[in-house]
Amino acid sequence: MQSDSEVTVATWNTAWATTGSRRGQLIRRRMADVDADVLVVTEGRRGLLPEGGHVADGGDDWGYGRERERRKVLVWSRQPLVDIDRLTIGAGSGRLGTALTTTPVGQIRVVAVCIPWSHAHVSTGRGDATVWSEHLEYLDHLDTLLAGFDGDVPIVIAGDFNQRVPRVRQPVRVASRLGEVMDRWTVHTAGDVEHGPLIDHVASDLTCTGLRTWPGQSADVRLSDHSGVVCTLARAPRSAERGVSYTRLVGGREHE
Repeated sequence: MQSDSEVTVATWNTAWATTGSRRGQLIRRRMADVDADVLVVTEGRRGLLPEGGHVADGGDDWGYGRERERRKVLVWSRQPLVDIDRLTIGAGSGRLGTALTTTPVGQIRVVAVCIPWSHAHVSTGRGDATVWSEHLEYLDHLDTLLAGFDGDVPIVIAGDFNQRVPRVRQPVRVASRLGEVMDRWTVHTAGDVEHGPLIDHVASDLTCTGLRTWPGQSADVRLSDHSGVVCTLARAPRSAERGVSYTRLVGGREHE
């Protein structure tokens, strides 16, 4: 049971499910049942989000043609979202949203990410990239953005990292660059977790006191090709942390 000094943060890639489909209805029910304080949805639509709350997104242009309802990143919060911003340049365009919100642990900054997969814009989209180039450029933008935030406000980074942690198949240079960017935070979803290894992650400078995942399959319906995850986070001594600091790792399957 969540205490009044903890915040729950969930993330899931919903693989462009439409709101009127059976798959979309099951996804919507699953996300409502998670009962998170903050929810980061990637490759999703606003109509899949829980009723009520407050929503921000990363914009509608990531170089693959605009569709009115589709968003690479969406942030849903029980409490109002303020200081909302997004990346609008290069590999980060349409793929990152950030905002401040009030939670049971106080104000936090949510950074919602959908890092490009290895072959983004290589043979599709703009067709002008090389393998992993969009992913690495995005990490450069993310690194710069994170460096400018107030260190006194806890930061929660959640969404589709398009890398397994620790490294599985991705090149060492790619895993190492993610490790450099994430050096200040703990990846709570790393390693051997149920329904993993994950590529949708939650990382923060808070302490994870509980972690739960769910599969992309429900009975006879494939909901997503990603597993979902929810973390309970608290302000507590970091010695109590359940997770992996990326500086100790050099480290799947990617998604467009």
